[in-house]
This record gives sequence, C-alpha cells and structure tokens, in this order.
Amino acid sequence: VRDVANSGILTSPPTARELNALLGGLRERGKVGTALALYERATSSSAESKEGATVVEGDAYTASILFGTLGDSVARREGARRDGGSERRGGGGSDESVANEGGARERPGSPCWQWNEAAAILDATGPRHMNNHAYAALLKVNERATETYDDSGRARHDGARCAVWVLERMKADRISPDVVTCSALLSTFDKARNWRASVTLLDAMRASSGVQKDAADGRTDVEDADVGRRWSLPAPNAYTYSLAMSTCARLRRGEEALSLLDRMAEDADAGRGVRPNAWACNAAIAACAGSSDGLATASKILEKMEDGPLARDATPDVVSYNALLALIDEDAFAGAKEELGGDRAMDLVVNVLDSMKARGIARDAVTYRNAITACKANCADALVLLRRALSDPDFIRTAESGKVDSPSLLKGRAASGLAFVANAALSVAAASGDTCGVSTILSLLSETGSRHLNSESIKHIIRTLGNVHDCEAILALLICLRGQEFANDVLKERYSIDVLSNISENFIPMIEEDVYSAAITSCLRHDELVAADQILLSMKKNGLVLDQRSLKSIIAEYCRMAMSESKEEFKIARLAMKRGEGDDDSRSSIVEPIYITSRARAKAALTMLKGVNKPCPPGLLSSVAKACCAAGLWQDARSILRRMHRSAVNELRRSSNGKLQDGRVGGKYLGELPRLHRSLLKFCAKGGNITPALNFADDIQFLASQIRQHAKSFRGSMAKVGTDQEQETVTLSSRLLMDIPTPDNIPEADFSNAGAISTLLERPVGQRTGSNRCHGLTGQDWKLILIAASRGGHWKICVGTLPFIRPYVKETHPKYARDSLLASSTCSDVSVSSYSRPSMERLNRKYQRIARALTAAVLCFEARSQYAWALRAIDDWIEWSGRRPQKEAVASACRVLAKRYRGQEVVNLVTKIMAITSVDVSVHENIPEEPSEYTYEKAIYTESINALHKSGLYEEKDQLYAEGVAGGHLPWAVTNKGTEKQLVLDLHGMSAPVAHSAVRVSLQKELLGSKQVSSNNTWTKEVMVITGRGRRSGERFRPVLRPEVQRMLTEEFYPPLGTSSVPGNMGALFVGREDIEAWLRHQRQRKGERLMFVADMLRDISSGNRLEKALMSSGNRLERALRSKLASEGADPIGNEGQTEDT
Repeated sequence: VRDVANSGILTSPPTARELNALLGGLRERGKVGTALALYERATSSSAESKEGATVVEGDAYTASILFGTLGDSVARREGARRDGGSERRGGGGSDESVANEGGARERPGSPCWQWNEAAAILDATGPRHMNNHAYAALLKVNERATETYDDSGRARHDGARCAVWVLERMKADRISPDVVTCSALLSTFDKARNWRASVTLLDAMRASSGVQKDAADGRTDVEDADVGRRWSLPAPNAYTYSLAMSTCARLRRGEEALSLLDRMAEDADAGRGVRPNAWACNAAIAACAGSSDGLATASKILEKMEDGPLARDATPDVVSYNALLALIDEDAFAGAKEELGGDRAMDLVVNVLDSMKARGIARDAVTYRNAITACKANCADALVLLRRALSDPDFIRTAESGKVDSPSLLKGRAASGLAFVANAALSVAAASGDTCGVSTILSLLSETGSRHLNSESIKHIIRTLGNVHDCEAILALLICLRGQEFANDVLKERYSIDVLSNISENFIPMIEEDVYSAAITSCLRHDELVAADQILLSMKKNGLVLDQRSLKSIIAEYCRMAMSESKEEFKIARLAMKRGEGDDDSRSSIVEPIYITSRARAKAALTMLKGVNKPCPPGLLSSVAKACCAAGLWQDARSILRRMHRSAVNELRRSSNGKLQDGRVGGKYLGELPRLHRSLLKFCAKGGNITPALNFADDIQFLASQIRQHAKSFRGSMAKVGTDQEQETVTLSSRLLMDIPTPDNIPEADFSNAGAISTLLERPVGQRTGSNRCHGLTGQDWKLILIAASRGGHWKICVGTLPFIRPYVKETHPKYARDSLLASSTCSDVSVSSYSRPSMERLNRKYQRIARALTAAVLCFEARSQYAWALRAIDDWIEWSGRRPQKEAVASACRVLAKRYRGQEVVNLVTKIMAITSVDVSVHENIPEEPSEYTYEKAIYTESINALHKSGLYEEKDQLYAEGVAGGHLPWAVTNKGTEKQLVLDLHGMSAPVAHSAVRVSLQKELLGSKQVSSNNTWTKEVMVITGRGRRSGERFRPVLRPEVQRMLTEEFYPPLGTSSVPGNMGALFVGREDIEAWLRHQRQRKGERLMFVADMLRDISSGNRLEKALMSSGNRLERALRSKLASEGADPIGNEGQTEDT
C-alpha cells in the first residue's frame, strides 16, 4: 500500500479504510501472520522506513480486525508463531508478565502467543483508536485462549486475570464499557470457572447504575457533560444476569445463582433494573442442580413463572420444563416429597408433562429424554414414558420434521429425535440388565415404521447383554451388525431382540470403533477374557484401532480385575493359614498370598498404559498404581506415584501465582493424590508389607516438603505485590468504581494457597508454625503404617512410629472439645484460639478412626514378647488421648504380661484403666444405643482374668474377679435359690476362667460367713453349680460350660472336687460336702499374704456390701435375692470380723 502511494499512482495517500479492507480479506483466508506483518509495515514510522514514505494510521476497526484474526487462529489451534515484530512489542510467546508504560498494573503473560500479540497491539495503539467494539474483540481472544489453554496441556492461560487487566486498561483509557463488553467479560469468567469474579462484576454494575441514577436529579447541563466523560459501568440487563447465573449453576453454586435472581427482581421492583425473563429464570432453575433442596426450589420458581409474580415477563417455555425434568430423580424427590406431593418421582414427571400439554407447549426430544432418565431406577416407568412419547403427535411431528416450537433447533444428539429418546429408554434397561425391556423398546420402535437404531443404541444393548453375563450374545450382536441373519436369529431366539429390522440399511455393516470398544469393556467387566480377545482380533481384521477413550476404559477394567483377583488370592491365603494353625512361629499370622492372576492383569494394564497419550489422566494413573499394589508390584506402583508427584508439583508451579480455582486443590493431580496415598498404604497394611509402606511414606513426605516450600515462596511474593493483587477479582468493584463502596452482599473469596494445601496435608498452613505438626502424612496414614509394621512383626518400627502419631491423638483429647470449654468454671482463664473448638461428637469420630493404631502396636509387642513397650505404649496413649484405650489393646497387654508371669502388673494396669473417666465415644449421639451386656469394663476384667488363668496366676485372677464383682462389672455366682443345707452357684454366661474364679471366690466368701461353717470350722452345706443345658450354645442342647466346669473342678482344684449330676436336671452339678471341706482345709494351710488381701476384699463384700449395693443398683437377676437377703439376715460386721479371725 505504501509503495503504491509513493509511486504516485493514487491521487490520495491510502487511509485506514484501504488497510482495513486488506486486513479483512486476509482474515477471511486465515492468513494471520501476513495480516500482522502488513499491519506492522503499514503503521511503522521507524527510521528504517524510506524517506517520505506514507504511514497509515489505523483506527478502532483496524484493531478489531486484528483481534478477530488472532481469535480465529486460537480457535483453529493453528497459525505458527511469528518471528520478528512481536518481540519488539513484547508479544512473543512468553508467559511472563510485561510492564505497562501507562498503567500501574503489569500485563499478565500467557502461553498463548495470540493473546501476547493482541496485548502488544493494544499497548502500541492509542486510546483514541480503541472503542468498546475493539475491546470486545480483544476479550474474545482472551476467552478462546482460556478455552484452549485450560491446563490440559503444558501450561494454562489465566483468563480471569487477563480480563481484569483489560477492564483496568479501559479505565486507564477512560473508555466506559458497554453491556456487550461486560457480557464478554462475564463469558470469559465463565470459561475460566470463576463464579466469584462474575458475581462481583455484576454487583459492581448494579452499584454503578444505582449511584448514577440517584445522582442524576438536580444536575445542570455542564455537570451532565462532565458525568458523560466520567468512567462508569453500565446497568446489567437480563443477558448479563443470565450469564452470571449460568456460571454459578455450572460450578454448583446454586444458592448464589438464586440470590442473583432475587436481586434482579428487587431491582426491577425498585425501578432501577430489568425484570427477570424466561432466560434468566431458566438459568436459575438449572442452578438448582446439586443442591439438597434444589428440586423443591426449582419447582417454586416454575410455579412463579406459571401463575406467580414472574408470569408477566417470564412465561415458561420448553427449556424451563426440560430444566426441571433434568433435576428429578428418586433421591431428589425423596427429599422434597412433602412439598411436591405424590408417592414416586414418576408422579412428578407425569404432572410436568401434563402441565406442558395443558399450556400448549410442544414436548421435544430433550423433554422425554429427561423424563425417562428421571425414572432410571425403574424400566417399567421408562417404557410407559416411551409409549407416551410415541403417542404424542406434537413430539412425533417435531421429531420427524426437525422443527420445534422453540427459539432454536435442537443440536447434537438431541437432533436425532426419536432415536435420542429411545436411547434414553435403552440406557435405563441396560442399567438393570432388563433384556425384556430392550425387546419391548425395539418392538415399539418397529411399530413406528422407521428404523432409528444407531451406534449409541447398539452400545446400550451390549451393556444390557453384559449385565446378564452373556458374552456369547455380544459376539452374536457384533456378527449381526455385519448383516448376518443367522446371528440376528440367535438374538431373537434367546431374548426376542430383533436388531436388523430396526437399523437402516445405510448403516449396515456397522463396524465402528466405539461399538467394539464397548463390547470389549463389557466382556472385561465380567472377566470374559476369551470373548474380549476375540473381539479385539476382529477389530484388527477390520482395520479398527482403539482410540484413547476406549484404551483408557480397557485399562480401567484390567485394573479392576487385578484388584478383584487380589481379593480372591487373599481369601485363599487366609484359608491356607487357618488350616496351618498351631505353628509356633510368630510370623505365621502374616497373610502371604500367591499373586498369579492379579499380577498378570496388573502387568497388562501397565503395558497398555504406555499407549496412552500424555498427559495421562490422574484418575487412570491412580487406578494402575492401585492395581500394581494389589498384585504386589511395589516398584511399579512407586514409579507411577513419583510420576504423579512430579506432575502435581509442576501443576502447582504452572498455576498463576499459585492461585487455585474455586477454593479447590490446585489441579487434578493434587486432588487425586490424597486418596491414592491412603489406598496404597491400605494395600501395604493389608499384607503387612512394611518396606513399600515406608518407601511410599518417604515419597509423600518429600512431596509435602516441596508443596510447603512453594507455599512459602508464594506467600513471600504476595507480600511484595500486596493484598490487592492477590484478590484482584474479588475486590474488583471497589477498585473500579472509585468512590462507590463495595456492596455488603458481595461474597468474599480467599485466593490464597492455604486452603488447598491444608486439604492435601490435613494441616492449616500458616497456623501453629512453631510446632512440628505440618506433616505430609495424615494421622490415618501413620495408623496404616503401624498396622503394616504390626502384621509384619516389626516391633521396632512400631516403637519409632508411635511418636509421629502423637499430635493426631492429642487433638482428640476431651479437654479440647467445645463442650468441655463451656462446662469449665474458669472459662475466663482459658485462652480460646482463633479457630472454633470442635464438638465432642467430632472428637469422638476422629478418635475412633485413629484408635486402631494402638491396638496394632500392642499386638505386635505381644507377638514379640515386648511387655515393657506394651505398657509404655498404653501409658503414653492414655496421656495423649485422655481416654481409655481400646479393649483389644488392653487385653493384648494383659496377655503378654501374664505370659511373663507379671500378674501384679496386670492387676495394676486394669486398676489404672478403670480409674480413668469413661468418655462416650458413640458416633451418633442423637441415636440411643441398645444396651449391651458385654460392656467395656466387663470385657477388660474378663480378658485379663482369662490371661491370668492361662498362665496359672490364680491368686491375681481371684483378686481381679473380686474387684470386678465389687464394681458391679462381673456377675456374682451365689444366688438365693439355695437352702440351709445347700449353696447354689449360677455360672450362666461365664467363661471357664471366670467361672473358675467365681467358684473359688464364692466358696471363700461363703466360708467367711457365719452360717456355712460350724463351730468346729467344718463346712455344713452341699454345693450345686448351675451350668445350663446348652440352649444358647452353637449346637443346641450340647452344653459347653458343663464339661469345662467338671474338668476345672477336677483338674484345677486341689484336692479335686468331685461332681455328680442332678437327677432330672442336666444343667446342674452337685459337689459333695466332704470334697469342699477337704479343699477348704488345704486352702487354710496355704493361706499367705495374697490370700489375706483377697480376704480383706471379700470382707468388704460380705460386710457392707459394696458388692450388694452395686448389684442392687443394677437390673440383673440377683436384685431380688439380695433385697431379700438384706431384709432377712441383715449385716453383722462384728460377727463377721470375729468369724474371719477364727477362720
């Protein structure tokens, strides 16, 4: 252009009009590089240009064309990066921020070179050459860059931040944005998944329009001219409200979307806004998805549109009813059943369809598809709705002609009409494996006279056949799709499914990759590897190659099979271990499965993983890692874990200044890793594999250190830049509206990195930094490591791991509960932290999840005979938690102490635990618990007595039994069924060791009484022992306690106590008076210090009746006997003491 102007051919020099014509032609041809070179050469005024050369000055339309050309190239993902020119303006491809010459804020960089080039053009263009049309085109480039560089590749374009920069640039140029520009901003925020920025901008527009209207009265013409040059935001319209509500709905922020609808109505009633139309109301209905009461709220909005205050401006259309139908399912209907009425979700669906028919609104394919999907749990309801659709003339007319009485035609799959609805019904049948339903659907379609089945229909039929485990029928279906009648006859004979009569001849043969992939996936889901292999060979013969989606599905199925086979191999190993019981080796409790099938499946998944294009989805990598752990491929699992760790760190570094979207963990990998860590450690704990568990722990801790280092650097950079830049989109209104304050109802957001990192580390970053409490491994992870070490017999690792779990145990101490703080009398002296205290119920839940760690450690100490460490672990746990340890841990400690013949330490341990105040650890406090006879106290006494009995420590065992009876935790054997010549002992429900102590202690207690022993110290009564007939034993009327008591009295009493059966009562035994007298005589000879201690305990039982009072307060069967005993005999401490001395 310039050369022609200099040659004198043109009568006048070229202007922006000619330049724009050339640029427009290049845009139509997609010549983005040529257009940028032409613009640079025509507008350049550098010294390199020829003397006297003409410089063309562009205008706003020139900038719009250039921005549109760059935006088109982003959408096509083409247009090579230009070399030269762009570097001079700072365009290039750098992702670093570039400082503005005229603005206070830096221009954000981007991996998208088109955006960098557009921003450089903006920097080189003066404000008088820009208008709203040009800025809207620039925002379109930003929107498309946001869609293209969405963090699925190597880098991410921060569209929200770039949009804010454009808006600030408009403010610096004093160009007030119009509604179109603000709509482009809102659309960019939607693509960037930033609902806070959308709501904030909309509130800023509302505030700006409100202030302008309030200040409009009383101004002169000169003041109006000044106001016209002042920068401001436009008033929102129905379209901007709809965009903001749609953004909130897409991001599951239903409450914010409904709040926007209320604000819109309030502004309209106040006369400073537009009334909600159908578009805005439809967006609000769609926003109800994901909310607990979303269905009820959407129904209320639709009622207002039908006959309420919104009926005048927002008449419901087909989109309104379709949005409501999309919210209906059985769970949502159950939550809103009282408000909506009806018995089932089907009733509500029918009511909606009837309402549409009454209002003359044509039902389209989306309507019936949503209606059928709402009844996905019931194939019969789906068939009823399908029949209604086929008998609906409005639907049939629109389905056949493709014309709908709505503003726009249906697009995508919905454009297929009847096939779209039929596929919805087939999906319902496939979910339940209802082959009769599939047959009925195909029969209904054949009655219409047209053939509607497509590839999606075939996939639903394949899934149905897979759910009935008939892979042979799947193979027949694939052969049928080639046009083979005999295969179609096989399907008709088995399930009355006629496929060929419902497929158009144009689609036969139907040899498509997605159909074969669905068949392979269905076969693998039911472990039919032979059928899956045949289908894969058929694909290769037909020249089909698995696409990435199908390959990922197949890998996921192989991972599922590997984990399923691993469970079966563990079951086989457990059965083999049970058959080999009796081995004295302490490591015999380790389950060591033989990995054969599971390992083959996991290796196949690993091999296929190499064919997945990078970047590989984190969910797929996680599944393969779990499958490798399940099959014992620990090194392969660790390699995948490290790969995911590297990707997570890179993902965190790529995010703009470490910001995380919507308060979530900053990326897909960081969101997947916590679950994967827990699963890998569970597999290690399951088999007692401590070495891979420690390797995983090292990797997790290293990742945590990298994240903390990144967080520190991020906080340092934020301190230099300032708080405004950290929350630039949130404080948008206060910075853009000058003197206009930020409305109070703007939802504040925290864009700091603390929330996401605390999700990963389960510790708040920045709180309690002085203590060593920010671990990458959580309390549950440390518990799993303890379990792995325990099952592997590594007691030293248990000793070293317990200190790491201490902070998590101390967090559950009852003194930290909110209830304890409120109940404290010195609340003013208690320093309350900045965060609210948890409730006791929450602390109980956390304690229950972590209490298994102590049990695992003590069991390992028991297996390795480390009684000292067992005692130390229980003592430390009591100090950390302020609670009683689990009864399994205490029982294990008692067993290891008894094996080392430390009976008195067992007694001391039980006494110490019983002295601790009991804390209710029920998870659901509002649900009353059923009374249990086997309480914690009874379990502790019973297990400790069993342990002492097994080691022959009878004196300590008797002491514990006496203490348990005195505390009301163990039953007293003596009943009031006896006579003056007979003593009755009831041993129902007792174990053999407890029964042993019950007989010993009962006889001694009765010996201390005055009425059982004559004046010459001889026993005067016979003893009857009630053992039961075995009604509640494993084999009915095969008593367990009776032979044990007979053996016990014969073998464990010296001299032996002979027994005889009671005539007519097989549940009782007689012990002769002479045998008891001989045993008592022997006991008097062996009386020592220990027996005197027991006698003192028993004297307390006999004299005042700490035992009798405890038993009277309980509701057991001895209450009436003790009441009658106290009333008839009374207490005689003096006589008893004298008798004791004589004895």
